This record gives sequence, C-alpha cells and structure tokens, in this order.
Amino acid sequence: MLCVRRFVLAAAVGLVGGSASAEDGDISYEGGNSSSAPGYARGKPVSITHSSGNLSVNCLDTDTLTARMKYVVTGSAEGPMETAGKGIGLAAYGDANGGKVSTRVPSKPSGVSEIDVTLTVNIPNGPLTLTVTETGKGWVQVQGCDGTVKISAGAGGAYASGALKGATVTATGSAVKVVQAKDAVFTSTTSLSAPGGNATLVLGAAQGGKITVKGTEVSVAPTVMGTNTATLVSGDLGLAGPTISVSAKDRAEVANSQ
Repeated sequence: MLCVRRFVLAAAVGLVGGSASAEDGDISYEGGNSSSAPGYARGKPVSITHSSGNLSVNCLDTDTLTARMKYVVTGSAEGPMETAGKGIGLAAYGDANGGKVSTRVPSKPSGVSEIDVTLTVNIPNGPLTLTVTETGKGWVQVQGCDGTVKISAGAGGAYASGALKGATVTATGSAVKVVQAKDAVFTSTTSLSAPGGNATLVLGAAQGGKITVKGTEVSVAPTVMGTNTATLVSGDLGLAGPTISVSAKDRAEVANSQ
C-alpha cells in the first residue's frame, strides 16, 4: 500500500507532509493512497463502495485488481483538516471467490468545510458481476466491462459501457447512461432509472426483448410493437430477449448502436 499526504498553505509555505492552496480564506490538505488485491481471481464478482467523490472503474488487460484514490480536504483549521485527511482510508481485498474495494471517509469536524475523494479501480478483463455503490455527490463511470453491472449512484450521475449481459443503473439526483457494445446483447433483466434527470440507453445491434421507456419526453429509435406515445413506449423489440426498462424524470432515450 502506498500513502502520500501533502499540506501547503496559500502563501506557498510548506508544512510537514503537505501541499496546499487557499480560496476565500480556505486552505486544503491533499493526499493519496493505493491498494491492490493480487489474490483476486479473474472473472469473479467484485463489489466497490465509495463516498464523498467521483468513482471510475475500468476493466483492463491487467492481472491484478488495483485501486488508488486522491483526496482533498478543504477548510480553515489546519489541525482538524490533517486529522480528517489521515482518517481517510482505502482497502482492496481479493481471493478465489471475488474482490472488494472500499473507502473510509470520516465525518467533517469543525474547521473542515469539504472532503472530496476521487477513486479509480482497475479490474482484470473477464466476464464478471460488478456491484458499485457511490453514496456521496460524485459520479460513477464504469468502462469496458464484460458481464453484469449494478450501479447505485447519488447526485453525480452514472455511466456504464462494455459487452454487458445485464445492467441495473440508478442515479437519484442526475443522469444515467448505458452504452452496450455493438455486437453484445443483454441476456438478463436490465433497468435504468433517473428520478432526478435524463436516462439514455444505447442498445447492441441484435438486441431483443420486452421494453418499457417512460419519461416527461421519450425518444426510442428501434421499432417497438406496442404502445408508442410522447411519454411512454412499451412493447416488443421483435426478437427474443429479457425485460428492459428505462425511466427518467426528464428525457428517456433509447438508441441503436452506430
């Protein structure tokens, strides 16, 4: 595990362990951390839990499950800021049954106005079940994964792409988007929900199934045999396949892969 911390003042006066900047009287305490799970077996389930910042997940041609984070603690009191920064943690675990990545973010003490933690996780390529939970205001981005994804995001929105077999993606306060690889098809129930924004689904070229799309405004490119109105499209895509649902507070859109 690698851990780096920096604390710098606005006047460019360096303190032990740190780098800083200031705006409107605030200063920042910055640091980073990394962890890996060499025992993780490729293709086994992975769960990721994060709060207080953005989260990127990448499925890559790599042999080891790895995670790294960068944090910025903003405030006006150096002591509580440094204490909060040192209380931020990152852990990655893995064995023959699966992998897990989680962050620990302490509550904000007096003198700390914001704690922002950016997390990046790299997972070895291979069909897997991926569960991602982001409980803060950051966004979630999952790219290049093969298998089934379940994403629960907050105010920052959620995005997923890859040769997905199924997807359950929710962002309570912003937009969601899922882009299926052109030559892939969903084989299990898929659901996109954006109760606070827009929802977009890009389907693989041969996708079939039962589909329901609803929102204040609905746009569906593939032909659906059934109900087709300005706020609801529901019916059959014409080929056998799973149930697919897309719902949004605002615009709900389903497009074909280009």
